Amino acid sequence: MKRAYLQLAVLIQGPKQPGNDIDVYLEPLINDLQKLWNDGLMVWDEYKKEHCLVKEMLLTTITDLLGRGCLSGEATKGYHGRVECLDETDTKWLPNSSKMVYMGNRRGLPRYHPYRRNKKSFDGTTDHRKLPQYRDGKQIFKEVSKLKVILGKGKGQVPAPDGSLWKMSIFWKLPYWRHLSVCHSVDPMHLTKNVCASILGTLLATKGESKDSLKARMDLAEMGVRAELHPIILEDGSKKLPVASWILSKREKEKFLSFFNELKVPTGYCANLKRLVNMKELKLNISSMKAHDCHVMMTQLLPVALRGILPNKVRDPIIKLCSFFNAISQKVIDVNTLDKMQADIVHTLCRLEMHFPPTFFDMSVHLLVHLVDQIKALGPMFLH
Repeated sequence: MKRAYLQLAVLIQGPKQPGNDIDVYLEPLINDLQKLWNDGLMVWDEYKKEHCLVKEMLLTTITDLLGRGCLSGEATKGYHGRVECLDETDTKWLPNSSKMVYMGNRRGLPRYHPYRRNKKSFDGTTDHRKLPQYRDGKQIFKEVSKLKVILGKGKGQVPAPDGSLWKMSIFWKLPYWRHLSVCHSVDPMHLTKNVCASILGTLLATKGESKDSLKARMDLAEMGVRAELHPIILEDGSKKLPVASWILSKREKEKFLSFFNELKVPTGYCANLKRLVNMKELKLNISSMKAHDCHVMMTQLLPVALRGILPNKVRDPIIKLCSFFNAISQKVIDVNTLDKMQADIVHTLCRLEMHFPPTFFDMSVHLLVHLVDQIKALGPMFLH
C-alpha cells in the first residue's frame, strides 16, 4: 500500500451509486486493457539488457458487495440477491423486521444429514434440495449477450428485461473475460468486518448493531419455531422478550469486556482495543473498529475472550466460525483441506441458524459459503 505503487484509475463524482454510468467512467480503462491484451507493450528488461513485448490481462475485480453490483451489472439485493446462487437464491422475507434474509444453509449438507429433517430447530420445514448449480463465465455471457443496454442514462437507455438478473457490463468487451472462473470477487475483509460487527453487537445487545429485537422475535413467532423466544404479552399490553441463549448476562459482559480492557498487543498488531471498551456502561464501540481490527478479532482474540462464557451450543459454533476465518487467512493453504473447510463452514452456519435470530443471516453471512470456491480459483485469500 505504498504511495509509489498506487494508481488512480477512476474518479466518480457525487455520493450516489453510479449505476450504469460506471461503464462510462471505465471505458478509457477498458480500451487500455484491450490494447495491452491485443498489442502488448514494449518494455525494457534490465536483466537481459533488451526490449521485450509484455501483454497484460485483468484477472478479477476486488470490491465489496455493492461495488460488485455496479461493476458486474448483477442484482445484489432482493429475492435474487445472492451473487453466486443467482436465480436459485434461497430467500425469506421477514415482514416484521422488513428485511430479506438468506438462510437455507442445509442445502450444502450431505444428503442424509439429520439436520435436513429437523423442522423444529430451523424454519419448520425439511430441506432436501441440492446446492445451486455453478455457472461459469461462458454460461453467464450467453444470458448477458441477449441484453441491449445503452451506456449512461437518458431517453436512449434500454432497461433490462423484467426478471433479468443482469445488466450489460463493459467488462464483457474484454476478449478473455468470459473464460474466467471468477470475474468479480468479493473482498473477504468486508465480510469479516460485517460478520464481526453482527456477532459482537448481538452478544452485547448493542443498539444499532444487534440483530435481536422485538420485531425479530415476532418473526420467530410468525415462523412458528422456537416458542421459548416468542414475545410475552404482559397484563398492561406491553411485550417482554425472554432471555435468549446468545445474550450475555451482566457478569458475562464484565468478564468478556475485561479481557479487551486488559489486553496488550505488539505495536502494529491491531488497534488499542482498550480505548473502545467502556467498563462502566459495559459497552464496546464496535463502529470504531477498522477492518483489520475485526480480522484480528475473528481470527485470534474472540475465541479466547469467549472461554467460559455462553452455553456450549452457542459458544462452540462461534469459535468454529473463528477457526474458519483463521484457516482461510493463511498465506499457504493445503488444497487437500479445502473440501473439509467447505463442509465445516456449512455445518457451522447450520448450527448458528438453530440458535441465532433469523435477522442475523444477511448477505455477508451467506457469502462465507462461497469463499472456499473463490480460494480454489484465485489462490489464498490475501491475494484477493
